[in-house]
Amino acid sequence: MVKKKILIIDDDVDILNLMSIQLKKFGYTVIKENSPERALKRLTKEDFDLILVDQLMPELSGLEFIDKLKKINGRIPVIIMTAYGNLEDAVTAMKKGAFHYITKPINFDELKIIIDQALEISDLRKELHQLKTILFTDIIAESPQMKSILETVKKIAPFDTTVLITGESGTGKEMIANFIHKNSLRSEKPFIAINCGAIPPDLLESELFGYKKGAFTGANTDKKGILEEAEGGTIFLDEIGELPLDLQVKLLRVLQENEIKPLGSNKPKKIDVRFIAATNRDLKKMIEEGKFREDLYYRINVIPIHIPPLRERKEDIIPLSSFFIQKYCSKYGLKLKKLSDEAVSKLMEYDFPGNVRELENIIERAVLTTEGEVIKDLEIGVSKRYKPHFSLKPFKVAKEEFEKNYLKNLLEYVGNNISKASDVSGITRAQLYRMLKKYNIN
Repeated sequence: MVKKKILIIDDDVDILNLMSIQLKKFGYTVIKENSPERALKRLTKEDFDLILVDQLMPELSGLEFIDKLKKINGRIPVIIMTAYGNLEDAVTAMKKGAFHYITKPINFDELKIIIDQALEISDLRKELHQLKTILFTDIIAESPQMKSILETVKKIAPFDTTVLITGESGTGKEMIANFIHKNSLRSEKPFIAINCGAIPPDLLESELFGYKKGAFTGANTDKKGILEEAEGGTIFLDEIGELPLDLQVKLLRVLQENEIKPLGSNKPKKIDVRFIAATNRDLKKMIEEGKFREDLYYRINVIPIHIPPLRERKEDIIPLSSFFIQKYCSKYGLKLKKLSDEAVSKLMEYDFPGNVRELENIIERAVLTTEGEVIKDLEIGVSKRYKPHFSLKPFKVAKEEFEKNYLKNLLEYVGNNISKASDVSGITRAQLYRMLKKYNIN
């Protein structure tokens, strides 16, 4: 049986030695540190089953130590020791996440009971965490590249460090982000994904930061932003390369200060969220072009994870296909199907420009259109094979035609009354006159 590993932190060397001797008698492996700062550095490289830390130390108090530990590894149970215990300190310690609070001189028989309880609960949490990892992941990893990525994300998931996920569209960046969240200490809190390129720039700031009543026309009530809605959880900023430069500055401040300032407010609000960003763009090139801030790049790129395209990890194609077949047969209540040898060959020969997302669409379509249990025909590269049966006009031409026809119908509807036309359409009178002149409409 592997011995449980305990870290003791106390600036009193005599107490450290006494405790080490006693706990080793109980069968634990004991490591001593008389500096909490050194202990924190050690914890970034080394794992422990339990920590005993003194409350009153010159460098850091026990409570301050817990705050810093949360950013490194919040899963390790912590017992605080003090010679000046009181109920208020005990309550504060428990609120900050300490498992227990004991007073000196220490009763070692009592301490043994507390340690065993802490280790038992810690073991149960680890088992639950492993079970959740198995149950909540759709990530298929047969290729060496994906196996390596999964090992990395499992290691960094419990820590609150910022992650930057790169890769082509459709490779599964959001799935990796979700996996990190579900395997973190924040798994019970919200996971909110926002596509920075899908929201108009003029709305993005209010969506992220929220606003106060009266901040702008139409702001009739206070509204929480996405960053505040995700309190305690994880924010996934997809396509962060699309973020306007002025918002990059504000996001950098959030990452540095852990606080936001809603539109129309001068009072900052503290927030507790983890940030995971993703992009399919070359951020280093964007920095050279002046389109992305270098300081923000280094702030989000603490843990870089690059997901290779599906064509570079062909070992994942058939396992992924089998997973999607099971998923959609179950979803649509169909008998489980399987791929023919011909279908397998077809999939392995294809380059999948749309990556995993394209593969999933191909399999879902095949599941729904295949009669019988064997999938033989696959519609691969359909978008390239077929062309629209109609011709497309340039956008500007189509827009002008629409506006001209709209104005004629509008004027007919309101009996050529410009005021009514303005009310019905929502276009100002001045704009209407300009448009009528542009299209030579009397």
